[in-house]
Amino acid sequence: MLSPYHILYVDDEEKALRYFKEIFGDEYTIHTATNAMDGYRILQTYGPQIGLLLTDQRMPGPSGVELMEHARKLNPNLVRILVTAYTDYQAAVDAVNSGRCFRYLHKPWDPDELSMVLKHALDYYHALIERERLLAEKADTVRSMLSADKVSGLGILAEGLNHHLRNALTVVRAFIDLAPMKLMEEIGGAHPRDPSFWIDVQNQAQSQLERIQSMLARLAEASHSKQLDRTDQCHLKSVLNEMVELFGPQMAEKKLQIVVDVDDTLPPVVVHGARFRQMWRLIFMEELTHLSAGDSIHISAKVERDARGRCHVNMYVRDNGIWEGTDKPVNLFDPFYTRSRKPDDFGVNMMACYVTMHLHGGNAEAHHLDPRGLELKLTLPLDNGFEPKQEEDFFHTLLTHEKRWKQREEMAAA
Repeated sequence: MLSPYHILYVDDEEKALRYFKEIFGDEYTIHTATNAMDGYRILQTYGPQIGLLLTDQRMPGPSGVELMEHARKLNPNLVRILVTAYTDYQAAVDAVNSGRCFRYLHKPWDPDELSMVLKHALDYYHALIERERLLAEKADTVRSMLSADKVSGLGILAEGLNHHLRNALTVVRAFIDLAPMKLMEEIGGAHPRDPSFWIDVQNQAQSQLERIQSMLARLAEASHSKQLDRTDQCHLKSVLNEMVELFGPQMAEKKLQIVVDVDDTLPPVVVHGARFRQMWRLIFMEELTHLSAGDSIHISAKVERDARGRCHVNMYVRDNGIWEGTDKPVNLFDPFYTRSRKPDDFGVNMMACYVTMHLHGGNAEAHHLDPRGLELKLTLPLDNGFEPKQEEDFFHTLLTHEKRWKQREEMAAA
């Protein structure tokens, strides 16, 4: 069985390249080049698929050390081995000491010794890749734990606000509703001097009360921490078409352009139907609130596999709206952040979307777009039985890998 990682051998002696390929071609996918420039082009083509670079030191054109220096910039994890004659011994030592190469080999190399070196080098490369992946996963896990803690705290806040503020708002609403009648009693049934003033004030006050109550309801709903029952099959394109039809008049009035680029062959997602549709309503409301006239929205989706081979539907919402340069995209999910900077806007909508994805076993991310705009990435697992991985299992894997990592470093130093 071939190794998943490729080897590149660069040497101006074609006989050495053929000999190397004959011996190790059954175990590894091998690329060869007779000069540094061709070798570098192969590295650019295959990227991180190539895990090991062996290069001769003395070749026409750039030397092996120069090639390794450029290769390190292209892929810092690439394991680099310098193959030298005894006359180039000092160059090899300098390359190792400066960190430009993993180790060096003398010509002519011994096939049995080289076989062990290749295996060790690619194991080391795999450890580097795995460690990098685990560190990224660790950062994601910590970020998710912090978000979950924030959501939990907001749940407590929401319960308190709902309990205390709703009672106070009931009294305020009763006063506003009774105010016109009490006014008529006070003036003895006479016609008010400015009836439109009283009507407008009452309507505005009632409207703001409804906004506050709606905000409290969404905050409480968004903070609900139980896993959602995923029993409804939804076709994403159909849901998006519903949203376009629902918000179409408002978008046309604001001259917003929207493109839904979702293939009919995209498999249906198994979700909590009501919460999934509510999430998309909130996203469309967010775009309507914060985009300017003439801005555009592009929505797409595709099925992709994660590092563990599981299938996910990645949904992308991209706009070209203004985004403050000093603001971090992650702020989008903060319930007290508003992209428009308008004091009368609430920032609860996107936090509710984040929590909805989390309760589906998925994730929500935000990224800057160049030169302007924002990308919202929603990741939803296709497997209905998928459960978010336990942090305990993750940290056990991380600690086990750290032990293996230290062992490999000790072997490399030996």
